[in-house]
Amino acid sequence: MTPILLRYGRHVFLRFSDGAKSRAWLRNMFQRVNARQQERGTRFTVNIGFTHHGLKALGLSQRALGSFPEAFRVGMGGRAGAVGDAGPHSPEHWEGGLGGPDIDAMAWLRTDSDQGREEATRILREEFESTGGVEIRFVQDTMALAHESGIGSEGEHFGFADPISQPPIEGADTPAYPGDGVLENDGTWRPLKPREFLLGYEDEVGPGGTMMPEPFELRVNGTYMVFRKLYQDVAAFRRYLATAARSLYGSDDQDHRDLVAAKLMGRWPSGCPLDLSPEKDDPAIAADPDRRNDFTYAGDDEGLRCPLGSHLRRSNPRATRLKRATAVRRHRLLRRGVEYGPHLEDGALEDDGIDRGLINLFIQADIERQFEFVQAEWMKGGEFMGLDPAEQDPINGVGGEGSQMSVPGAKRPFLFDLPTFVTVKGGEYLFVPGLNALAGIIEQKF
Repeated sequence: MTPILLRYGRHVFLRFSDGAKSRAWLRNMFQRVNARQQERGTRFTVNIGFTHHGLKALGLSQRALGSFPEAFRVGMGGRAGAVGDAGPHSPEHWEGGLGGPDIDAMAWLRTDSDQGREEATRILREEFESTGGVEIRFVQDTMALAHESGIGSEGEHFGFADPISQPPIEGADTPAYPGDGVLENDGTWRPLKPREFLLGYEDEVGPGGTMMPEPFELRVNGTYMVFRKLYQDVAAFRRYLATAARSLYGSDDQDHRDLVAAKLMGRWPSGCPLDLSPEKDDPAIAADPDRRNDFTYAGDDEGLRCPLGSHLRRSNPRATRLKRATAVRRHRLLRRGVEYGPHLEDGALEDDGIDRGLINLFIQADIERQFEFVQAEWMKGGEFMGLDPAEQDPINGVGGEGSQMSVPGAKRPFLFDLPTFVTVKGGEYLFVPGLNALAGIIEQKF
């Protein structure tokens, strides 16, 4: 079990009302945070990302602003149509002004205690008051909740261990386990090239890559972060497991409800993948980092072990034979999922009215090629897998009348009119500069 050292998070969304004062705040705040982190017993981090509107407010030149990719310039709210955020998921329903012109930056605080979180916030507020020019628009607290298995050290609200898999990066000082990277022809796995996630380096195509943004000093060691707030209707999910179990297997006992949950997700609650254990959960596999992701879906072209349309298989098809030629390695994401709100009481089938869900943070070098592609092509459709166009991701899809999912091997292998389990509540596209670039932004070098 890997412990979560900084389980308490706070996402503070900011508006810059005065460029010069905002730059002074950034300068003072990071000097103070760096000094505070040297003190004994202090454990917290502060990261900051900027919207395109925020970089403009800080005084970036028109040349630099215009050199950013279109998706980032437009922002998540403006790109809602590209990723299928419609109906109850559309920006008009989002919280706190997210996706709109009043959000210029997000400061992400991570600490090891609630007290530490308040201390980090106090530092932010004191610097606001000292310099002026910065206003808080929205605050979202998170906490990594423990999963009963301990695998991944986190348990999201639907009951699954999370996260389980992350793509390793070539040259990074982090472990690379089988199944986490790129599958080679000889059956081995290798880390991904760094510029799939970090600007200024070699990517999976080769050296060079994107020249955006300009100049090089602005982009090198920078990345793009996608913030996504997702409400989870846990009661509806639990009720549906029984309904779907009766429909698919003729029984709604606990074993069949667990099987349905695994078919929807692509993993058992422990984190064990269906492709490695299709009949029952195997916590021993989930507990072994050398085994739990070492699979390819080879030999399962029909989805008998793991449905083609399951959430996990959509998010990373691995060696699945896709109907549309796609280099899977070019669409990988570094994801950090953290929960907000308390768990719904065990066994409860009615909502208690408390807001709960998941905050997804995605890291990538190209928002359009990575996050938006996965959302629009893999999550919101079925054609790429040879499925019916009405099939969407059963966990994060729109759901409702007309939605469906095929579950090969079941007595009645189709589910129809799936409920909406997850609703988008807000999001932002953020540029996270490297430290030297951040200093350059503060000093107006770009």
